[in-house]
Amino acid sequence: MHRYRKLLLIALAGFSVLLLTGCWSRIEINDNAFVTAIYVDRLDNDQFEVSLGFPLPNRMATGAMTTNTSTGNAYSIVTKRGESIAVAIRKIRSDLSREITWGHCRVVIVGRKMAEQGIGPMLEFASREPSFHSKSFLFVSPTKGEDISKLTPVFERLPSEVIREYAQRHVTLGATIKDFLQAEASGGDMVAGMLTIGKVEMVSEKGKVSTWVGTDGAAVFKAAVMVGELDVMQMRAGLWMQGNMKSSLNSLRSPTDNKMISFLIQSSKASIKPHVQGDRIWFTIDVEADDDIISSETQLNLLDPENINMLESMLSKQLNGRILRAIKATQELEADAFNFGRILEWHYPKVWEKYKNQWREKYKNCEFVVNSKIYVRRTGTEKNSVTTK
Repeated sequence: MHRYRKLLLIALAGFSVLLLTGCWSRIEINDNAFVTAIYVDRLDNDQFEVSLGFPLPNRMATGAMTTNTSTGNAYSIVTKRGESIAVAIRKIRSDLSREITWGHCRVVIVGRKMAEQGIGPMLEFASREPSFHSKSFLFVSPTKGEDISKLTPVFERLPSEVIREYAQRHVTLGATIKDFLQAEASGGDMVAGMLTIGKVEMVSEKGKVSTWVGTDGAAVFKAAVMVGELDVMQMRAGLWMQGNMKSSLNSLRSPTDNKMISFLIQSSKASIKPHVQGDRIWFTIDVEADDDIISSETQLNLLDPENINMLESMLSKQLNGRILRAIKATQELEADAFNFGRILEWHYPKVWEKYKNQWREKYKNCEFVVNSKIYVRRTGTEKNSVTTK
């Protein structure tokens, strides 16, 4: 009996191996072209110009493979035009020897002209393409979106990795496609990071003049249409309100001798709470942060607790002003770019239901109270500036 059971188990094991067939509906990895970034522009003839960024696996050397396999770039940018984004991408697909795959796309760049005419077509494509990653970061180019694809990656391998790191390290506002789609439920107001572009001589490129891309302020969207901009300080205020301000430098002048003191922000957190009293709606914004003093040119005694309390008060007041100025800028544009309406809806759904159809008008007159608490945790080993001893 034991012998027959053993033979039966062997037969079942062999039969199960026959069932382990491949997935016939999938594409072999060597037949995929992995999109890492999409750059979208609107042309004067109402057509779309779409550029897709692809890594070139045959030119990527890793580990010990540091031989000069190729003198070209490890990536490629393919551009086509069409009456819609989907048509332009279809034309790109027709010229590729591989199948387009969206699973690695994490960056969406739209040109300024398209942003000012509305990014609805981009959101429409992203929501209808099942494999498009909704957590892809969206940025606005000051010129054409395609211009950003020409940047020279120095520390990264691909241009898209440079832009993605800006958002992941919270250097600028990291608005995603998902954020824009969620904002559509409350009117489509949003804020996204702006980029800046220029030409510089790069030592890494043997002194050649190359394209450099950095971060700037932010683009304010109203119903998915860009209606204005925030400057760098106002953009950074948005990071404060989101609790994403980390490893950033802040400076102020000493009240005693007007010399500069610099602080490094180690961590921050923020909370926003709505309040309703009759027809009056206001919000309180509480921000806390820990700072370290990393540079001081002043004679102010930094080991005196009273002086530290004074600096903390000055930092808190400075931050309060920056946050209020950023909010005021969006109120003047009548765009709830920081999505206070969604916070109101979460806490007071009946109040939101009453005002949602005229929320922009209501938001323009909302009051805001900012309570910032900045703590200076470490002052260094020197109580005064070393250079003034």
